[in-house]
Amino acid sequence: MINLPPYPNETPSDWKGLTLQQIQMRRTLVQARMEIQKFKMSSQIDRYRRRSPVFGTPDSLFSRLTGALTLAEYGFIAIKAFRFISPLFKGRK
Repeated sequence: MINLPPYPNETPSDWKGLTLQQIQMRRTLVQARMEIQKFKMSSQIDRYRRRSPVFGTPDSLFSRLTGALTLAEYGFIAIKAFRFISPLFKGRK
């Protein structure tokens, strides 16, 4: 049996290493696990996009707004909003 992680067995002192077939099997196993994870991630992303039509589709309002404005424009809008809102709270004591 191949000693896969987390390596529960101690390696004997006369251990000569892995054979070429064992190395190939480990590599194939790792590649198969990677492909499975890629598939799981893509299916989860698709599921989230189907659940949230506001954020997921390229035609949504949110994606149009975020694509149209740059980071500097967001900062400018935030400063303008802060200057507009802050005098409203100063008069209330």
